[in-house]
Amino acid sequence: MNEENRRILVGNRTPKGFGGLIPVLLTLIFLGGSFFVIFFLIRNPPQQEIRVTAVIKAIANDSEFWEVIKTGMRAGADEFGLDLDIQGPWAESDVEGQIRIVKNILEDRPPTVLILAAADYTRLAPLVEVAVAAGVKVIAMDSGVDSPLPRTFVATDNVEGGQKVAAEMIRILEPGRKLAIISHVRGTTTAIDRERGVRGVLEKDGRYPILGTWFTDNFADRAYTITAEILREHPDLGGILTMNEISTIGAAQALLDSGAAGKIRLVGFDNPLGRINLIEEGIIAAVVIQKPFNMGYLAVRAARDAAENRDLPPFIDTGSVLIRLENLYEPENQKLLFPFVE
Repeated sequence: MNEENRRILVGNRTPKGFGGLIPVLLTLIFLGGSFFVIFFLIRNPPQQEIRVTAVIKAIANDSEFWEVIKTGMRAGADEFGLDLDIQGPWAESDVEGQIRIVKNILEDRPPTVLILAAADYTRLAPLVEVAVAAGVKVIAMDSGVDSPLPRTFVATDNVEGGQKVAAEMIRILEPGRKLAIISHVRGTTTAIDRERGVRGVLEKDGRYPILGTWFTDNFADRAYTITAEILREHPDLGGILTMNEISTIGAAQALLDSGAAGKIRLVGFDNPLGRINLIEEGIIAAVVIQKPFNMGYLAVRAARDAAENRDLPPFIDTGSVLIRLENLYEPENQKLLFPFVE
């Protein structure tokens, strides 16, 4: 063996006892790194995507109320970094359509949170149970559902809103005059609660006979036809109380076309599609305006809180304001009457 080869062999020889140490060191390094990764993940768990699906009563863009709600929801989703999908039937009266939509959502890919504006108080309740059983958290919005399972209910205090409508009618109409109630969709909590608020105030007062309640199925032309029929059958009618935006518009147009505008007092609910001239001209005496942007935004915030297992109150009141000619031009009311819609 020459000297050069000897040096190579000696130089490559591992000192005694060191050969067994290398695997030990590698194992310690591996375990230490693994421990660090596990510790980091425990202290800082990866953020799971929060998927929120909202099923509202009507997806058609002819309702300013629902358009503003959608704008508020999208603003909330952007702020909180949520994946938001908004669905619903074309018309508020399509309860079957809303039921099908919710069923499909739960069968296809259940979201983290379901925001539900129930088109029917009782018929949507079984689907809420199905959703919760599948691990979906439920937020009720605008219209409640006959179930204790939603984490919270984000809505206008509709009984209070109905009370405001009735109190305003009493303020502007002489006692003894007959009244008619024109509502939207039978069986929704908005219709039920607003009428309860109206009747509670009027029946306590006792001076204003109520002819009855008519339902429009949330179609303006139906509200128009109903109003025209009431005018023909009850020429001594004193006032009409309308329970939502569409009913208010249809009734106001019928009063205008019949020449009864201003003679028969109309107090309504919701912004009449920006037609403020109806208030300026006295065709609509007053309206109770909700805060739909607040409702949409707060519903999405509640969805975020539910997904993160935060505590929520049973009811989140989004507020309402009575607007008449005297306060029509106040800046805060102008924001409600002319909301920004995407």
